[in-house]
Amino acid sequence: MVKSPQFRGYTRAGGELTRGRADWREQLDIGVERAPIAQEQGVPAWTRLQGPNQWPAALPDLKPALLAWQAKAIDVAIRLLKAFAAALDQPEDAFDPIYRGEPNHRMKIVRYPGRSTTGDDQGVGAHKDGGFLTLLLQDENKGLQVEYDGSWVNVDPIPRTLVVNIGELLELASNGYLRATVHRVVTPPAGVERISVPFFFGARLDAKIPLLDLPDELAAEARGPASDPDNPLFRNVGTNVLKSRLRSHPDVARRHYADLLEKHRPPADD
Repeated sequence: MVKSPQFRGYTRAGGELTRGRADWREQLDIGVERAPIAQEQGVPAWTRLQGPNQWPAALPDLKPALLAWQAKAIDVAIRLLKAFAAALDQPEDAFDPIYRGEPNHRMKIVRYPGRSTTGDDQGVGAHKDGGFLTLLLQDENKGLQVEYDGSWVNVDPIPRTLVVNIGELLELASNGYLRATVHRVVTPPAGVERISVPFFFGARLDAKIPLLDLPDELAAEARGPASDPDNPLFRNVGTNVLKSRLRSHPDVARRHYADLLEKHRPPADD
């Protein structure tokens, strides 16, 4: 991945961070195939996120298989998103302008090695996903947990099903009536590996997430988006996505976004 300004490609186990701690998983990140945006003066930094994927030459069948899965997952996610809009008493196409055209969808193939290779049980630390919805395909091994009423609840695999997580964009749009799913993955026990394929249904990078006009009975239950000073949410999609990528992959950030890191570097002590 360090070769890609778009944060695409392979990451070794321990190479991605969640809240500053290493996640014990290896993975291949894939986005929507598009040409890069020419970088000229005044162009927002998040435009660097658009571009091609990195595909392993030794696996020629991987690209068509994953792009086909991506297309099927997009169809399912759109159906679900329209259902969420209707449940919020909005037109079914309320979110269409935010993702239509050039959405920033993303997916991963993830392998969690067994605990014999690490002293930590953090497969992935607690976090929310940044898009509208996440569709997760799990293998038969446990590890996924969601936060509910202050406790962690196992999400055991059910054959031929997908796990659906609400993302930060729906939390922002609904003023917190819908809450993004806080979840984590516990490293499997020694001698066991876990495979998962999450698909993240996102918005256009140039979009701004609106605040929906909810009916009174729903608006009364909307608590506002969760406030986390260590992970602020932005309604500008590109800004939100870039913030997340820079935090989770510091090696890519140093190579391709050093100008941003320098701009936000704290001043040296006198």
